[in-house]
Formats: sequence, structure tokens, C-alpha cells
Amino acid sequence: MRHRHLAHQAYTLATRLHKLAALSAQESWLLAQVFFLLGVARLALRVIPFRRLARHLGPLQAETPPDAPPEHLTQARRVGLAIARVNPSMPWTSNCFPQALVAKYWLGRRYIPTTLYLGIALNKTDGSPTSEMTAHAWLRCGPLLVADGRGHERHTVTVCFGG
Repeated sequence: MRHRHLAHQAYTLATRLHKLAALSAQESWLLAQVFFLLGVARLALRVIPFRRLARHLGPLQAETPPDAPPEHLTQARRVGLAIARVNPSMPWTSNCFPQALVAKYWLGRRYIPTTLYLGIALNKTDGSPTSEMTAHAWLRCGPLLVADGRGHERHTVTVCFGG
């Protein structure tokens, strides 16, 4: 049974390497950047206090315009797709917050304005009199939700950072 598992892992790795080799150099470089930045973001969230990290996220409670030039949306889509593509292959879990941080950083380096939202929701569990609180982070560039916008509508925005 162990042999079959190792064979599957080798096949999966070979498939991923083959797909990576088929990409353009520009797309491969983007995926490598996203991989590295997801690791850095996850580490930063573990070791840097939020109030210190927040100073680098942009103006507090400021939102960017709801529209954006097509070239900004193209770049935002590129990084959003790269994050969605790389994240499942990570050797660690990178939830919504590191994903949003990576997209914000990557787009910010290209002077593309974004808004990072942090929200909370109370979710009732079936048959339980108590509610469970969940937190979520997502990034918006113009009208586009760039990083992990799934389920954002269930969350109440507690803070946002524009810029």
C-alpha cells in the first residue's frame, strides 16, 4: 500500500512539474513569487503583532474607488489566479488573510490601489443555542475581489485598509 502512495506522489509531482514547464517564464516567475510571499505572509502573521503589521497595510478605514483601469484589473486577476493556483500546493495552510496580504503587497509594488477588508460573522450551528464567530479577510481592486472573496457577504466589515 505504501508503494502505491509513493507512486501517486511521484506522479503528482511529475504532473505539476510538467505543467510548470509548459508555462511562460513570466507566469512561472509569478507563481514562484506567490509561493515565496505566501510563506513570508504566514510567518509575518505568526511573529509580528497585528498593530505593527497594520501600519503597513494602508490608511485605516479608507477605501479605494469602486472602479479601476483595465490594466489594473488585468494585473489583479493575474495575481488572484496565481494565488488560487499555488495555495493548494503549499506545504502549509494559507487561509484568507495571508492570501489577501500577498495580493495587496504584490499589487502595491505595482502602484495598483486596493482595499483590504477584515470582517467577522456569527454562524449558528445546527441544533446549538450558541453561535460560532468566524473571521475573514478579502482584497478588492476596483470592482474585482482579488483574494478569497468567497463568503465575504456573510461577514460584517470591522476594519479596512485602503491604498
